Amino acid sequence: MTRAYNIAYLDDAMASLGGMLDYAVNTCGEDLGLFYARFLGSGVAKALSSANPKYLSGMSGVELASLVARRTGDNLPAKDDYVDIGSKEYWTGWTLAYLSWYLCIDYKTLESRGVTVMSIWKRYSTLHEADLSKAVRFAEKCLSENTSKANLLKQARTNAGLTQKELAELSGNTLRNIRAYEQGQRALDNAAAENVQHLCRVLGCRPADLLS
Repeated sequence: MTRAYNIAYLDDAMASLGGMLDYAVNTCGEDLGLFYARFLGSGVAKALSSANPKYLSGMSGVELASLVARRTGDNLPAKDDYVDIGSKEYWTGWTLAYLSWYLCIDYKTLESRGVTVMSIWKRYSTLHEADLSKAVRFAEKCLSENTSKANLLKQARTNAGLTQKELAELSGNTLRNIRAYEQGQRALDNAAAENVQHLCRVLGCRPADLLS
């Protein structure tokens, strides 16, 4: 399994995401779920998943929180740059960064497949003192329960903000085929490799994201 970035960056990534959520929620009074949604839509989540070193180790959690806020149109109030590494929100971000790295799944896809910021946050009391392997097992269970080959394409298309018709036109597939793949009437596994590659190019994902 090839991970997005070297383990040497992992501690920084975990600390930054944990700090971002703690600062936004506990210092600036943001709602956890809403701010995480802003994070997913800001481009910062994508940059972290894409192993951009500027974001992985070049910015603190406070800086990430401020960047997310600026990019989504509502700046955070000026506050002291304090981060509580023992908070529930810090642990939530810290754990999500690890899960994204370990499972090789970007943050937006994790959220769409059941490993949500709130599902992790709610398990703080049972998991925060446990080995991270237990959080991995919880995430894998969520992924298994929320994933089917029939809807992986739909999830990727939705994440990309495309309609079925737009995806068909951009990828060179027929609208009929796109509908059949998403409804499970036709297996994407059996599609021509070239067709799958065209879909991945448009959706910005890997074949494994659609076929596994």
